[in-house]
Amino acid sequence: MSRAVAIGYACVDYAATLDGHFAPDRTVMIRQRASDAFPRPGGCALYAARPLAARGTAVALLSWVGADEHGKLFASSVEQAGIGGGGIVTIKPGSTPMAFMIYQADGSCGCLFDPGILGKEFLSPEQQRLIANAGLCCVTVGPAAITRQALALLDEDCELAWVMKNDPVSFPEPLRIELACRASYIFCNRQERGWVDDALAKSSQSPQRKRQPLVVETAGAEAVRVADVERVFELEVEPLHCEDSTGAGDTLAGGCLAAVLAGERDPCAIVSCGIAAAAALLRSRAAG
Repeated sequence: MSRAVAIGYACVDYAATLDGHFAPDRTVMIRQRASDAFPRPGGCALYAARPLAARGTAVALLSWVGADEHGKLFASSVEQAGIGGGGIVTIKPGSTPMAFMIYQADGSCGCLFDPGILGKEFLSPEQQRLIANAGLCCVTVGPAAITRQALALLDEDCELAWVMKNDPVSFPEPLRIELACRASYIFCNRQERGWVDDALAKSSQSPQRKRQPLVVETAGAEAVRVADVERVFELEVEPLHCEDSTGAGDTLAGGCLAAVLAGERDPCAIVSCGIAAAAALLRSRAAG
């Protein structure tokens, strides 16, 4: 039985940093790209699952890939990370989702996304079994209908972590409220915090609301803000220069959850573990 499951879209990323700004009818040079990982398996669920596996947690990834070489690459990356891949469904015919993460000279980032198999996802019997047997379920950005089905399958004692993304298709308001009712841990960035607060306020009177979740809010290189039942506090992050921060917030979430499943209960210690996991990811990119 997997102690944890992470569910969400699979993706293969092409990340590149430009030496200027992309504009119509002109060529701009690529200043930097990850030559040892190009294309690079990604997606929020994979980034969140890696710190769990690295700390020895039995974690399964639940996602969907196309019947192509990128799908094989994604599944291979999951296996190499020590993550259970029995919850990866290959959809035939179909192409694996792909994202071009284009970082410009001023630090802004644009994303070109090919959804591939979007709309063809379903919960397989094995995925349903993994969800029903999980002690912790980490919900990341994915098909809204699948997320609703997963919530209905969870054991009453299963802890829920919600990794927020400002995506109204994956997280429509009724689903955000349902997640806020159930979640023990919520992760978001500063731009997403408004949706989280709105969902928490609207769920506060619901009989399904079981607890006040630990809310972890990131803001790039600025301090991480943490809110628990008793207090709000901030934890500083190490200033690191890295032009490709893709997946850092999801990695932070996974690092926090790895600490929780290892028995940590102090919010400061939990979030410190998440910050350390994200910093390790960014250092590996800077070193490359």
